Amino acid sequence: MRSNRREFLEATALASLAAVHSPYGTSSDSRTNGISTDEHLNASEIARKHMIVRDTPSSSFFEGMLLGNGDVGACVVVRPDALGIHIGKNDCWDIRVSEDIANHVLPFRELLQLWQRASEEAKRMGKPDMLYVETGIDFFREYSQKVGSSYDGKKWPRPWPCGTIWINWDPTWVEPGQHTLDFATGLFTLTLRCTNFENESNRVQLSVFVDWETGLVSASTDQALPMRSIVYSPEVDGFHAGPFESGKRKDPSELLASPETSAAIFPDFAEFSSFQYFPALGPTSDRPSPPLSDKDRNFSLHGRITGRWSVEAADPGSDVHLKPQARQPLRIDAVVATPRDSLLKRLVQQQATTRGGPDWVSIPQNHVYSAEDRDTKTFARDGVAELAKSELRGIRHNSESKWREFWSHSAVEFTDRELERIWYENQYFLACCLRPNKVAPGLFANWSAGDIGTSWHGDYHADYNCEQVYWGVFSSNHVEQHLPFVEVCENLLPIATKFAAEHFELPGAFFPVSSYPAPSQIVAYPVPPWAYQFAMTPWMVQSLWWQYLYTQDKEYLRRVYPILREAARFIAAYLKRNDDKKYHFSPTVSSENWGFTVDQRLNQDSILDLALTNFLLNAIVEASIVLDVDEGERVRWKEIWENMAPYPSASGPYGEVWVDVKNAPVGHIYNLPVTLAPVFPGEQVGIGLNTQYWDIAKRTARTISLEGGNDLVYQPLIRARLGMLDLEWFKQEVRYCRLPNGVANDRVRQSGGRYAQSLDFDYMMRMGFWSENFSLPAVLNECMMQSYADCIRVFPNTHNLGPARFENLRAVGAFLISATYDGEKVTHLSLHSEKGKTAKLVSPWNGSGLRVTRGSDHGQVQVALKGDVVSFDTRAEETYLITPA
Repeated sequence: MRSNRREFLEATALASLAAVHSPYGTSSDSRTNGISTDEHLNASEIARKHMIVRDTPSSSFFEGMLLGNGDVGACVVVRPDALGIHIGKNDCWDIRVSEDIANHVLPFRELLQLWQRASEEAKRMGKPDMLYVETGIDFFREYSQKVGSSYDGKKWPRPWPCGTIWINWDPTWVEPGQHTLDFATGLFTLTLRCTNFENESNRVQLSVFVDWETGLVSASTDQALPMRSIVYSPEVDGFHAGPFESGKRKDPSELLASPETSAAIFPDFAEFSSFQYFPALGPTSDRPSPPLSDKDRNFSLHGRITGRWSVEAADPGSDVHLKPQARQPLRIDAVVATPRDSLLKRLVQQQATTRGGPDWVSIPQNHVYSAEDRDTKTFARDGVAELAKSELRGIRHNSESKWREFWSHSAVEFTDRELERIWYENQYFLACCLRPNKVAPGLFANWSAGDIGTSWHGDYHADYNCEQVYWGVFSSNHVEQHLPFVEVCENLLPIATKFAAEHFELPGAFFPVSSYPAPSQIVAYPVPPWAYQFAMTPWMVQSLWWQYLYTQDKEYLRRVYPILREAARFIAAYLKRNDDKKYHFSPTVSSENWGFTVDQRLNQDSILDLALTNFLLNAIVEASIVLDVDEGERVRWKEIWENMAPYPSASGPYGEVWVDVKNAPVGHIYNLPVTLAPVFPGEQVGIGLNTQYWDIAKRTARTISLEGGNDLVYQPLIRARLGMLDLEWFKQEVRYCRLPNGVANDRVRQSGGRYAQSLDFDYMMRMGFWSENFSLPAVLNECMMQSYADCIRVFPNTHNLGPARFENLRAVGAFLISATYDGEKVTHLSLHSEKGKTAKLVSPWNGSGLRVTRGSDHGQVQVALKGDVVSFDTRAEETYLITPA
C-alpha cells in the first residue's frame, strides 16, 4: 500500500528519533535558515565554534581563560614574559569562625521588643518615617554590630587560593601569540614564537587543561621551550606585594600560619609542594589564640615537572623557584588535595560495591576527618606520581571524552550566533564549577587570587545568589549539577532547625541568608534586617522539589523530603491568621529594600514571602501525597495554602502594579525584580497560569525600575515566562556585563535607588567571577520551552529569536523535548518519556490538534483535548513524534 506524504514524512522522522536521544551522533551540514535539519545536533562541535580567540596578552585575572572540572578551577593569564595558572578549588577555604556572637543573639520575642523601643525612639526624635531603625537608633545599632562582628569585622571565612604556577620566559626571544580556549574540551592553547640571535624562529604550542576525572592541572609544550624559570607562588595571608618590591607580610595573631613550601630535584624531574593548615576556630577577644580542633582542615598542592632542573634556596612559605638545566619540552602535573578528597575516594569505592545505594555522596560540613584523610601531602604526592606514569596524550584524550559526554546531554542551535554563544559559553562555565560529590561553589565559584573572590566572604547568599546558579540545570538536562546544592541544604538543616527552635521557639527549620562550607554550626549573620527575610526558607529548598519534578525520582524525593517538610513546618507555624481569615507574614523584611521600619510600616506581607510560600506549600502537599506520608499535616498545609494573603499592590501612573510589601511606594528602584515574585521564583503566574493576574503581571514587568547589578538573569527570565522578552534587549544587557573572557558579571545600570550619582558602576565587576550569572542558559531555555505550568509549551517567547532548534531539553514530568522553529513556525517536535508519565502539551500550531506517533512501532497514540492542552499517556523510555492533526 502506498503511503501518503504525511505518513512518509512521519516515518522518516521517526526513523531518526533514536539518534536524537543517543549519547553521541554525527554533525550536519544540512541547514534551513541557518538551522540544521537532520536527526542530530552535535553540541560539542557547536561549542567549539564559539571558542575564545585572543591575539594579544591577557595579563589581568579578569581577562584570564577559565578552566575547571567542577571542583578544581584554573584561571590562565598570558603576560608578555610569562603564563600564569591561578589555581582554586571549591573546598579550599579559610574556615575560621568566631562563634562567640551566638551568645549575643536575642530571642525573637525580645528582638521584637527592641524593635518597638526603637520605633518609639524614632518617633520621639521626630523621624516616624525612619526606614532602618536597626542602624538609625543607637542602642539597636550597637546590638546589630555586636551580633554581626564575626561576619562584618573579619575577612574569614573565605575561599582560599591554592597558589599560582608561573612559566617564565625572556620576552627578548619568546613572543606570545594567539591563545584560545576550546569550550568543547576545556583546552587552553598558546602559540609562542621563539627566536635566537641568528633570527631563526620556530613556533611552540603550550597547552593547559584541568583533567575532568582527577582535577589534574596540566601544562605542556609540543617541543622544547626556552624558559627562564618555573615559579610556584603560594597564597600567604597578610602578604601584599607592591609594584617595585617583593612585598611584606604583617604578623598579627589573626593571620593564618604561613604555608609550608618545598622543592626536590631528581634526575628526570623536579617536584614542588605547598601545604596550608586551616584552623576551624577563629580568634576572639576572650580567646586570641584558639586551640587546635578536630574540625581543622588543610590542603596540599603537589607538582611534578619533567626534565632537568635546579632549585633556588628559599625560606619555607615563600615562592618556589625552579630553573631549567637545558632547553627542553615542558610537562607540569599538579594536584590539589583536601581531606574531603581522601574520604570521598573511599566512600565512592564503597558505594561502587553496594547495590541499590544512593547515586551521590554527601559529607557533613562538620565531619571530623581521620588522620589518614588529613594527610593530604601523601594523597597529593601519590596522585601526581600515579598520573605521571601515564602519557599525557592519554589523560587528555580521556578528559576530552568526558567533555563530549557532558555536551551530549542537550544541544541548541540558533541562527543568531550571539545567543548561541551565550548558551554554550555559560554551560561550559557551569561544568567548570559544578560536579556531583563536590562542594558547591560560593559567590565567585572556584577561581580566586589574593582578595579576588572574597567579597561577602564569597559565601552562599540565599536571597537569590546561591539559588540562581541552578535555575537552568534541570531544563538543560544536567540534573547532576544540582547535587552539590542538595548537600548544602542537608548541611544547613541542623543549623536551621536549631535556630528555629532556640531563636523563634518554633518547629521546623529557618534557613539563614548567609552560610559557608565551614564546620561551624551557627547562623553566620544573625543581623537585622538581613536575618529576618522569611522567603529565604522556601527559596533555599525550592530546587529540591524541582529536581523531583524534572526527574520523577521517588528515591531522591524520599531523601530530600525531610528538608522540605521542616521548611514547611516553620513557615506554617510562623504565619498569622488575621481577622480576614487569611494567613499573613507579620513582621517580615523585603530583601534589600527596607530595614526594620517604624511600627513595622513596611514590614508586612512581603510579596516574595507570599509567592515562595505558595510554591512551598503546594510542593509539600504534593510530595506528601506522592510518598503517602504526613496526612494530618497535609491538611493543615493545604488549608494555609488555600488561604494565603493577597499579593500587595498599589495604583501607579499606568494602573495597578504589584509592590514588594504592603504600603510600599510605587516607582521604587529595586535591586531585584522582587515585585514580580508571583511570576518567578514563585511560579504562580505565567502563560496560561492564573490568568487573572496576567494584566497586573505584565504591567508590573513593563514599569519596574531596576538598578542593575543583580538582575542579569532574573529579569529576562521573568519576561520570558510572560512571553514578553525581547532577545535583542537581552543580548545588549549581556554585552554590557561581559568581561573579555566571556563571563557576564554584575554591573550597575542606574543610580537613584540605593546608589549615588557618583557611584562607580563597575564596582562589582572586579570582585570575582559571579557564578550566579552562569545560569544565563536558563533564559534561552525558557524562550524555547516552558513546562512548569502543568503543560509543555515550545517556543513560547520568540521576540527577535530567529530560527532555532533544541535537542533534549528536560521538561517537568521526566520528558526530554526536541523541537525546531524556522523563524515563523515550529517544524519539528518530539518527546522522549523517561518514566512513562502522562504528557501534556499546548499545540504550537495555532490551536490545531496534535497527532502523536510512537517511535518504536509507528503506532498512533490516542490523545485527549482539554481547552488548548493535549494530553496522552506515554511508556517509559519511549519516543514520540508530534505533528499537527
